[in-house]
Amino acid sequence: MNRYYYFDNLKFVLVTLVVIGHALEPLYDSSLAAKTVYNLIYFFHIPLFVFVTGYFSRKLDKLGPFLILYVTFQVLYTLFDYVLNDRAKLDFNFFLPYWLMWYLLAVLLWKLVLPYFTKLRSPILIASCLSVLAGYAATDLGYNLASLRAINFFPYFLAGYYMKKEYLEYLYRPWIRMTAGFILLLTVSMLYGFGQDLNSQWLWGSFSYKDLGHTEWYAGIYRIGAAAVTVVLSVSVLSLIPTGKTRVSEYGTRTIYPYLLHGFIVKYAEHLDIYRHIRTGLDQIILVLLAAALAVMLSMSWIEQSMRFLFRPNLSFLYKEKGSGTTRTR
Repeated sequence: MNRYYYFDNLKFVLVTLVVIGHALEPLYDSSLAAKTVYNLIYFFHIPLFVFVTGYFSRKLDKLGPFLILYVTFQVLYTLFDYVLNDRAKLDFNFFLPYWLMWYLLAVLLWKLVLPYFTKLRSPILIASCLSVLAGYAATDLGYNLASLRAINFFPYFLAGYYMKKEYLEYLYRPWIRMTAGFILLLTVSMLYGFGQDLNSQWLWGSFSYKDLGHTEWYAGIYRIGAAAVTVVLSVSVLSLIPTGKTRVSEYGTRTIYPYLLHGFIVKYAEHLDIYRHIRTGLDQIILVLLAAALAVMLSMSWIEQSMRFLFRPNLSFLYKEKGSGTTRTR
């Protein structure tokens, strides 16, 4: 059976955008160009990553490996942050995920509730309504257990779960791809010309409306508007991804490695205060290229082989051997 390389290409593009977005974040308030690229990326890259995760969740996976991976890197990032920033106290808090660790915790939550939502009529509509309503909740919901983010991005997970290959193939038509390219170019120009006041926290999915400065009863309409833009841009990106095997297809099979590892390098670069040397547009272009190169490097096979003990530890000791179950006698 021939491999469907489309999702490998898509996953590599998305994880590269994750690295670029995090690399540009320290420049958000000082560079309009960096802010424009950052906002464009954040409109669609997290929703599409969630979409892909949902698409591949039709097969029921054991949650143990996800949980072990979350605990392992939550510990590593906590230790890293403690040493790097000379924290007064070392606090291992597994209910408050460190920075990018929220995604692993959210995946656990999505997979836990998925069987219940598949029994509902119009599950995507119900999840979307919950996403809008969750913004009115107390601020404590935001980062604890990645709860608010998990709720806000869950509709995209369900969209991926119910997506069929033939629906995606409709997006590959030339006129749709041309339209998608035009939409992305138009969005870039609008963000650059009129997006200076856009609050990127709306795109993170981790803040209540009150935290975002909106206590109006109709604040949920803003989230619906942002979601509408996200859907249009996400569909546009999906239509532009190559369907055949490319030079990056292989890298797309190992996206968990750059996702979890790049944070150490980005945070260390911030600690070294390298951003004070990034002053010109050329400097920013070089930064983006370095971020993309980092994504490539961390997706290579030697990274997978050398880091296997962290990412794929032998968990056979957690499970019973086949045929070793207890037999009851009457």
